[in-house]
Amino acid sequence: HESFKPIYGIEAYVVNDIDMLGDNLEDSKNESLDKDVVVFDIETTGFSPVINEIIEIGAVKIHEGKIIDRFSSFVKPSEPIPKKITELTGISNELVKDAETINVILPRFLEFIEGSILVAHNSSFDISFIKEAAKKSGFQFDYKSIDTWTLSKLLFHELSSYSLDNVAKACSVSLENH
Repeated sequence: HESFKPIYGIEAYVVNDIDMLGDNLEDSKNESLDKDVVVFDIETTGFSPVINEIIEIGAVKIHEGKIIDRFSSFVKPSEPIPKKITELTGISNELVKDAETINVILPRFLEFIEGSILVAHNSSFDISFIKEAAKKSGFQFDYKSIDTWTLSKLLFHELSSYSLDNVAKACSVSLENH
């Protein structure tokens, strides 16, 4: 193909970004888009869903383009929140000291999202934590999800970074607090 220029000595792979658009979307081609959508974000004590824990879940449920419900909860972790995470998220041990544990919060969140398609920025990260927490608590978790990070890569070629801040700015959306 003329648009490719071989660079000898370099090995390259082509990845179909559309395949990374979300989870469990294979059978959705003929499905209605009228389902409720839950846009959510979590904060965690680190980057490993096996070792680290969820410390906050925030979500909005959207029906026909309008927010119809909200879910927001701090989650009390089993160990203190690392100082670097507090600096990054603004969530301190003081903020979560009276919060419920994930075993109490997760069933409420799963009820909130029931029957919805999930949407998150870098959804594989957020979904991995929810899946792990569900597995540890004995709950099923098999939802369709859409990744706005991948979607923004397809839509906004001019961006140098696809961080939530940059994508929000490109969409003229005020992002005061993650």
